[in-house]
Amino acid sequence: MLPSAFMKAQRLLVCCLALVACGEDEEEPRTREQFCQDWAKAACNDEVVSVCQAEGPDECRQSQEDACRKLVSDDFSDAKGQACIDAVADAYEDGNLRDEELATVLRLGAPCDQLIKGSKGTGDSCTKRSDCDAPSGFDCVKKADKETGTCQIPEITGAGRKCDADQKSCEPGFYCDGDNCVEAGDVGDDCTIPEQCGETSYCNDQGECAERAATGESCSSDAECTTGICYEFDGDQECTDRIVISRSEPICDDLR
Repeated sequence: MLPSAFMKAQRLLVCCLALVACGEDEEEPRTREQFCQDWAKAACNDEVVSVCQAEGPDECRQSQEDACRKLVSDDFSDAKGQACIDAVADAYEDGNLRDEELATVLRLGAPCDQLIKGSKGTGDSCTKRSDCDAPSGFDCVKKADKETGTCQIPEITGAGRKCDADQKSCEPGFYCDGDNCVEAGDVGDDCTIPEQCGETSYCNDQGECAERAATGESCSSDAECTTGICYEFDGDQECTDRIVISRSEPICDDLR
């Protein structure tokens, strides 16, 4: 019996050691500070350092870390952090930022829109995605008949279908009027949520769908632009869908 007991003890010891080893191999989630360091490394490639005329990579990274901390709040979660870092690296790779790449690095657009774990739980009242647990797939789902939404994992439903359940959200081009998914309105129609105005207009401060501005036209907010980016250059703001990084571009202020 002794040899058998000894062998069992050995197997138990091996299992315990394996579990400890596995635990040691698991990486701890990054802190906000560590995440911004990785963001800065991804942004400050040789091309960016050269074109923005930074003193060197270290100076570029320090400046970009500061910019990252302004974008990413203290409610940071690293659950989807690596996807964001990879997107930042891709955006800056050739020094030519387009459409979604601009939204990613300037406004925490997808996939960087899932970095913030808000304090609201399932079903709690919210006004924006960052109120909810975005890294776990939650969003602030709104209906046109209510002033606020609730934190839900959205379930997309089609045109004309019922959407009265809190988690139901309508496909692009439609909005939930509180009961069903109906087609987005036209310029001049009343609105309470952006979805009511579709792709070519936005819900302005007067609660009316207004026509979006085209690339190169003046703007005062991202919502006003068809591109989704209202960019300031030499004191003027205009809608843009592309930035080619150069020494004179404002984006370089945070890259040198």
